[in-house]
Amino acid sequence: MNLNKSLKVMEYIHATLHFAVLLPLVYAVADLSDPAGTSVFYLKCLVIAASVVLTDFAVKRTKNFFTYFLCCVLLFAGLAGGMRIFFYDSAATGKLALAQRCYFGGILVETLLLAGMRFYNRVKEAAREREDPLAGSEPGMLNSPALSHVWYFVVFYLLGLCTDSKMLCDITFGSTMVYTFVALAHEHLCAVRHYLELNKRTKGISRRRLYGIGLSMLLLFAVLLLAAMMPSVFLSQQRKYTDFRDWFGEVKLAPIEYEGFGGFETPIQGGGGMMELLGGGEPAPEPSVLMNVIFGGIGAVCILALCYGIVLFIRQVLRDFRNGQDENGDVIEELKDELPYKEESFYKKGHRRMESEAERIRRRYRKMIRKHRKDRPAPYESPAEIEACAGLSDNEEMQRLHVEYEAVRYGKM
Repeated sequence: MNLNKSLKVMEYIHATLHFAVLLPLVYAVADLSDPAGTSVFYLKCLVIAASVVLTDFAVKRTKNFFTYFLCCVLLFAGLAGGMRIFFYDSAATGKLALAQRCYFGGILVETLLLAGMRFYNRVKEAAREREDPLAGSEPGMLNSPALSHVWYFVVFYLLGLCTDSKMLCDITFGSTMVYTFVALAHEHLCAVRHYLELNKRTKGISRRRLYGIGLSMLLLFAVLLLAAMMPSVFLSQQRKYTDFRDWFGEVKLAPIEYEGFGGFETPIQGGGGMMELLGGGEPAPEPSVLMNVIFGGIGAVCILALCYGIVLFIRQVLRDFRNGQDENGDVIEELKDELPYKEESFYKKGHRRMESEAERIRRRYRKMIRKHRKDRPAPYESPAEIEACAGLSDNEEMQRLHVEYEAVRYGKM
């Protein structure tokens, strides 16, 4: 339990640091600054951590879209009120007032972006579960700290150098240092947990011993990495800044002298346009009433089809969001009843006729496992382990289906 909580905190730090550098970039591009200083401004940017935690809690605890939307509205209103109470300065004028508005607007826009990304991840997860219930969960961008994301902060650091913004460079450099150690710890803990859950042999290894040895090596590597970062900290005052807005300078336009056409009248000046020129000087014929009716009908049908498609898409998105998780955060797997004989025969003639052989085998295998096993198979379980837990190891039909499913699962078909 403590391990899961530690991983969740690291995921929150991962998302917070990614969003906390967006506002300093806006300040750098707009040539704004905070009178309280870089450190205080960065702490104000870290307010987005509240949105990170609360949107994650809301997306896991709400049953449908409208409850989630209501939670996001309350969060938005609470943030707006809190920032007005603690950070609003009525005496600010000029650039200070502009910086204040940018800060308020930036935090609220980041909150909306967070809420949208959480919603998209849940809908995507529900759609993937519907397509393949046996597949494991895939973490989204907000829940996957990794060392490869350090390039994100490197790009922001280079933007700070190119916008002559010491504030952005300092904030990004500090975020990079913190994020590097957080990502290292997260990847180490996830790798050890995955190793211990591989099979029965690794489950017997002492967790305390394995974590102790691994964390000792990780701590030694972190100390060496911190020592390698120290020269960059001490040389931060020696950075060479530039401003891309001054690279091009002022470009003078060449003077243009306009000369008339000697009184000659062009087709456009005559009012006929290109159609009159191509038609030999005669005006273009008016389309008939029948053609107007035909093209009008085609346009109406296209508009109705587009509206119908949008309605179906929104309906499916809301259904996936509702069927994704319950109020306890558990994944809901929708099991449909068996179709009656007539409907099943029609279903076979329609949908299943378009199935490939691999899809048919996967569907038969899922149906057999669901019939004898109520809990959801773990992502690391092999087909033999899945069948053993379902009590189908000695079933002849399952053994035949096992051979076909392995060929499909491991790419032999």
